[in-house]
Amino acid sequence: MLALLAVLFTGCGGDGSETTPADAGKTDKNGAVEEPDAGGRTFTLAELAEFDGKDGRPAYVAAGGVVYDVSGSAQWPEGDHSPCNLDAAAGKDLSGILEQAPANMRTLVEAMPVVGTLSQ
Repeated sequence: MLALLAVLFTGCGGDGSETTPADAGKTDKNGAVEEPDAGGRTFTLAELAEFDGKDGRPAYVAAGGVVYDVSGSAQWPEGDHSPCNLDAAAGKDLSGILEQAPANMRTLVEAMPVVGTLSQ
């Protein structure tokens, strides 16, 4: 029974072993949540697709216009989000998928290093 509860609570986000960076969720002096530093690179969807995590390539995903590096996450082996059945894969804009996913999946993605922004 406990194992079943553990699976239900972790859902698409994994085992909870990933940590949130110290600057995640910081607020400014007015209490507004600060946006993550999006780095200097702007990716097109075609450029993002090159970062699919396959054959040793880095694994990048986009969410809400921000591009994250999920390469170092055990939850993204070879660019596929293994615990999830929502077609979450590196090299894609996951904004729509994350709207359907459990909140912890978005939190885990947003905790990853930011490498740039996605062009419209």
